[in-house]
This record gives sequence, structure tokens and C-alpha cells, in this order.
Amino acid sequence: MNYTTRIFNYVDEIPEQIWKDFSGVSNVYFSKPYLKAFEAHNTHKIQFFYIVISKAGVAVSIATLQVMEFDFMESDFTSNSNKFVERVSDWLSGILKRNYIKIMICGNVFLSGEHGIYIKPTEDKKLVLESIVKGINAIVNANKYLKKWVDIILLKDFITESLPITNNLKQYSYTPIQVDPNMVLRLNPEWKNFEDYLADFRSKFRVKAKKAYKTSAVLKVKDFSYEEIVTYKKELTILYNNVKNKASFTPESLNLSTYSSLKKVLEKDFIFRGYFLEEQLVGFMSGVINNQFFDAHYVGINYELNRKYAIYSRMLYDYVAIGIERGVNEINFGRTAGEIKSTLGAVPQELTCYIKHKKTIANFLFKPFLKRVRPTVFEQRFPFKENA
Repeated sequence: MNYTTRIFNYVDEIPEQIWKDFSGVSNVYFSKPYLKAFEAHNTHKIQFFYIVISKAGVAVSIATLQVMEFDFMESDFTSNSNKFVERVSDWLSGILKRNYIKIMICGNVFLSGEHGIYIKPTEDKKLVLESIVKGINAIVNANKYLKKWVDIILLKDFITESLPITNNLKQYSYTPIQVDPNMVLRLNPEWKNFEDYLADFRSKFRVKAKKAYKTSAVLKVKDFSYEEIVTYKKELTILYNNVKNKASFTPESLNLSTYSSLKKVLEKDFIFRGYFLEEQLVGFMSGVINNQFFDAHYVGINYELNRKYAIYSRMLYDYVAIGIERGVNEINFGRTAGEIKSTLGAVPQELTCYIKHKKTIANFLFKPFLKRVRPTVFEQRFPFKENA
């Protein structure tokens, strides 16, 4: 039976019947409240689209897309991986005669991982993915502005298990590139509390963790309510920008009002914790509980005080403590600071993106650059005892 494709510009345009068709889907990243929170606060710089695939009038798949502008001049390319990205950017800048590109991204630009496409398990995933690709092309070609200005199309962050399906994208001229991995900690069900987790550490890593807690003991840790996220938005934005500005390759800035909306709709499943030194907010961490997974989101840090009070280290250990308390199976720490996160027991989860230039000739010339992109190299640490 054939699949049909519908395209929507706003979450509220999607008929309620479609959401009912997805009512059995427990993945929060494809829920109306979650998607609306990002759309409501970030349309000043990002254009959102949604593709819904149906069969016999019943929705079976949804894909989320964002169109954004990436300015080469605002990026500091420092890692091994991004040195190649810098060369690609220089090449594109020369071809386009401008210092920015327009990118259409299928996936969540603000979250690392496979959160852009949902397909019901009973469906033919290759055929559905084909329909999504055709839907992406339809969005670009139907809009004169997008047809003229969109340069790159990117489908992001597919895990290794998905590659037998997603590699079909090659026939549509997409080039696969392996990007920096997510750092994932799989929790031992025997860990009933944080002390159980530390007990499985080798001595030097356990000492390191306890030192971080001792150093950060002066900090007051507070779980924020919706109202407190609103109240502290200015301070939170400064802390967020501290981290964003240190990153070598970042997407568009997130409007932190998104977080107050997420707290309102997700309640206890949206984790937002502030760190105070006396009355000064010096850091925050955020994350989403999605069934048996805990996904770390953005953090904000006062770097002038970070080393003295071990703010970032404390946040990382708090992610673990929260994950154990909530009984999740895995914690996804995201793709940055791989070596530090490996000291917590996190291991790399390989991710593959698929990318192409919209124009055929440019895409042909683009591929040699893309094939040289490699994930950032770091030293993997192994904190657990051999029998843990």
C-alpha cells in the first residue's frame, strides 16, 4: 500500500487526529507539547517544518525539520574534526560568495541523537524514509525563498543499528559522515543509589568523584520550578552563552524560554537544576527523562569559578545520581568533552549524519571534503573495576 505525505509549517497546523494516531507513542521528542515548546520560542531565527507520512489515512511517521543560517565567521574551529569542517566552510564561502550557508536539518538541532524521525515499528522503514526524502525536496522546491537560498540538507545523528535502513539515502546523493559520538552511560540495575555506583569504581576514579563533591560542597543545589526558570532567565542565558561561546562548532542559540515551557508541560520529566554560590547563580544543568533514557541537555557555567568549585564535575555526577534515582537504563551525556565523560563510565555511541549540497555539481565537488571528516579523537577512560 502506498504512503502519502503531508507537510506542515507549524505544530498547531497538524490535525488532532494525527496526534491521536501517535497516541501510543511514548517518545517525548515526538509529542506535540515538546515540539511546540521549541517552535514557540525560536522562530525568530529558525524556520520549522513537519512531515507526516500516512498509510490508509493513518499517520505512521513524523519527521521534524529546521532551516537555519550558519555563519562561518562566528565559529572557532579547534578540534580535529572541525579542521576539516573549516576547509569545507572556506570552500563553500568561495563558491557562494558569502560567509554563511542556509542549512535544512532533519533532526533536533538542539539535541544530539536520533530524534528527528519517528516511524512506527510495523512499517516498511526504507519506504517511509524514501517518502520523507521526497517530502524534504517538496518543501525546498515549493518555497521560492528556500529554493534559492538553502544550500545544504542534513539528516542527523543515526545510531549504528539504523544504518542498514538509512544507507539507502546514498541513492539520493547523500554522503554519510561519522560525527562525534554521544557519550552514553548504561546503568547497572544493581545500583540502587549513587554510593552503589561509586563502589564499582576503581580507587583513583572514586577518589576523583569524592573530591568533586567535597570541592563543590559549598554550592547550594536547587531543582528549579517553571517560575524560577522564568525569574532567572537573564542569568541563565549568560551562563548558557558562556558554554556556547567556548564550543568550536555550535548551532543557533536556544531561547531559554524554551526551558520554562518544557518545565510546564513535562513537569518532573524535565530536569532543571541550578547551582548557587551564596546568592549567585553560577551554573545550571538540564535534561529530559524519556522513558528509560535520561538525555542531558545544555548546561551553563561560570568559568571563573568552575575550577575552584568543581561546578561542571558536580553537574556530571548529579546526572548519574538523578538517573539512578529515576531508574533509567541509560544516560546520554551528549557529544562534547568525551574524555571527561568517560571518567564517569560513559562510552561512545557512534553517530552518522547524511549530507548533500542541493545543487548536483556542487554536491559532486562537496563529497571529497566530506569523506575526510572524522570524529574528534580523545582518550577513553575506564573507571569501573573489571568485575563491575
